[in-house]
Amino acid sequence: NPNLLVSKIVKMSIDVEIPDAPKDEKGRITDSNFQFNYFRTHYWDNVDLMDERLVNNPIFHNKLEYFFSNKMMVQHWDTVIYHAFQFCDRLNPKSRTFEYCVGWITQTFGKSQQMGMDKVYYHMLDRYYCSKNAEGKHPSFWVDESKYAELCKDLDVKMGICLGETAPKLILKDTSDTKWVNLYDLKAEYTILYFWDPECGHCKKTTPKLETLYKEKLKARNVEIFAVGKAVGEDFEKWKKFIKDNKLTLINVGVTDQLFKDASDKTDNQAKLHNLLLYTTIESLNYQTTYDVFSTPRVFVLDKNKKIIAKFENFRNK
Repeated sequence: NPNLLVSKIVKMSIDVEIPDAPKDEKGRITDSNFQFNYFRTHYWDNVDLMDERLVNNPIFHNKLEYFFSNKMMVQHWDTVIYHAFQFCDRLNPKSRTFEYCVGWITQTFGKSQQMGMDKVYYHMLDRYYCSKNAEGKHPSFWVDESKYAELCKDLDVKMGICLGETAPKLILKDTSDTKWVNLYDLKAEYTILYFWDPECGHCKKTTPKLETLYKEKLKARNVEIFAVGKAVGEDFEKWKKFIKDNKLTLINVGVTDQLFKDASDKTDNQAKLHNLLLYTTIESLNYQTTYDVFSTPRVFVLDKNKKIIAKFENFRNK
C-alpha cells in the first residue's frame, strides 16, 4: 500500500541501498568516494517530498538535520549553500514541506556559532525571502509582508562582506588629514582590517594589545593592520590623542572631521564631494554602511588578494 501515509513513513525511515563501488579488472576500487556520493545523491529517494504530511513526522526532521550535518557534507558555507539550493529547489514552492525546510535551514545556519555560516543565512534570505517569483510575490509565503523591510534591509551589503568575498575598497585619510591611504595598495600577505572608536571601552583595551601584537609578531610576518577609527567631530582630536598616547605604529585612517564636512557640503552643487571622489569612493566615505559597522571593535582578516578569510562579530568578548 505505497500511497498510505503509514507506508510512506515506514519507507522514509529506511536508508537507500548502496551498491558496491566500481572496481577495475584486478578488483581494485576505482572510486573510493563512490558509495558516499551515491548515498548523498540518493539520500531522499525513499522520501515522498511532494507529500507535505511527512513534514510533521520527527523522522523527516531527523533526516533533514542529518543531511545538513558534518556527517554528510563539509561544514563550509559554500558547500552548505550549494546543497541547500539544490534541495529546496526540488520542493513544491507552495507546500508546507518547502516552508519547513527553507525556514529550518535559514534559522539553523543563521544561529550558527561557526564563523562564516552567516553567509548561508544571507543567501537563503536572498533566494527564498527577499526575491520575487514569477507571480511577483516573495517565495516565503508564510512571512507577513510587514516583516520584509527589516528582514531584507541592507542584504546586499551583508552578502558583500561574507567570507570568500573580496573586501570593498577603502581609501581614507591618515591623522595628518592630508595623506590618502588605500587598503588595496598594501602588499601584505595578510591584512587585519580593524574598525574602532577612541571612546569605545572595549576598543581602549583591545587597540593597544593589537599594537603590541603587531610590533612583536605580525609585522615581521608581513601582516599589516589597517585600522579605521571614528574621527568625526570631537572624536577627531580624541582619535589622534589616543594614537599618540599609545604610540600606535599600525596604519591609522578615518573619515576625518574635515573630510566629513567636505563630503556633506551641499553648496556649489556638491563640488567638494565631486573633488573628493577623484581620490576616494562613496563606499569609503560611508564605510560604516559598507562594512556594516554599527558597533566596535569589528575585525576582518584579508588574504593577499584582499579576500575576506575571517571575521569576528563578537570580537569584544574574545
